Amino acid sequence: MFKKTMFVLIVWTLFSIFSMTAHAEPNITDEQDLYSQLYTESGADDLTYAIPEQAVGFLDNIGFDDFSAQNTDDISFSSLISSISKLIEKNIHEPIKILFGILSIIIISTALDALQTSSLSTEVFSVVRSLCTVSAITPPILSLINELSNTISNSGNFMILYIPVISGLTIASGKPSEGSFYCTSMIYASSFVVQVTSRFVIPILKSVTALSIVSSLGKFRFKGVINTFKKISKFILTFCMSLFVAFLTTKSIITTSADNLSNKAVKFAVSSFVPLVGGALSDAYQTVLGSVSVLKSGVGTMAIIAVFAIFITAIVKCCIWQFVILTASAVCDIFGSDKTSSFLCEVSAIISIIFAILICTMALYIISTAILIISGG
Repeated sequence: MFKKTMFVLIVWTLFSIFSMTAHAEPNITDEQDLYSQLYTESGADDLTYAIPEQAVGFLDNIGFDDFSAQNTDDISFSSLISSISKLIEKNIHEPIKILFGILSIIIISTALDALQTSSLSTEVFSVVRSLCTVSAITPPILSLINELSNTISNSGNFMILYIPVISGLTIASGKPSEGSFYCTSMIYASSFVVQVTSRFVIPILKSVTALSIVSSLGKFRFKGVINTFKKISKFILTFCMSLFVAFLTTKSIITTSADNLSNKAVKFAVSSFVPLVGGALSDAYQTVLGSVSVLKSGVGTMAIIAVFAIFITAIVKCCIWQFVILTASAVCDIFGSDKTSSFLCEVSAIISIIFAILICTMALYIISTAILIISGG
């Protein structure tokens, strides 16, 4: 009797277990629906409104619509080159006009100076050349310094809004250690760059510009001081950027290894200890992680393009003005205008510092995001 009762209980239990039905979430039908839902809920769609106005036109020209992964197919290298060409064409007219004005002043004053016999007249023409050159070059240089300040500030504001989104996606893709580390380190880095630029770099650059003007009009020579500041600033930028990138790369490798181990443990636990549907839940978990990883890669890639668009205008202006300054300096050397040539060389050093700050800051944001995308998978 006991054996018959146990047999009936076992059969009934097995029948009850195998008659159970597993139900999926009704609001997610496939991976595309999951991706769209994650894209909306992650806040990535709101990043479009965080892009500074100065970068919107450039992004429109290359076909940038939003931060989704599908948008990367609409952006080509040819459209990028075309947009940069349009940007150069838009910003080159004023520098060329100023270049021709400086060259005209140098040629005319040198020709008139050649007709004079008095050394006093030579000194007067030298001062006139310097005054005209300073009055023509100083406003654009101050504009470039202000452009540097605005670009660093706008990029910092964008990164402050972008970092929580990409960090949240990284955490949701099964990389909690890496996401939290990236969020903390990059928020500190972007805030540090903005504060140092606004409080120290911009005032120093304006002071150096003032010294260059005094040097061109007086007997004092600050060329050595300016060149020393140029070398020190580039050394500091290179050292700090290399140190931060090396630290970020090493830390990302360590956190990625730890997160991968955690993910494998979670999938093994779900597959092994959840009865019957453990394998299905493990596959669903892997599907969600894959969708979030694709979303993270798309958002990160489009953020890199957005950061490039924020910096490209200021970088193009620096390149154009550097060409103008070096050309005018070469002509001054030909006609023997030593003071004017020395002033233009000092201005060229200032532009080099601005250019180096822009490139290093842009590279810091782009490389850190690229490391996050590559190391996170």
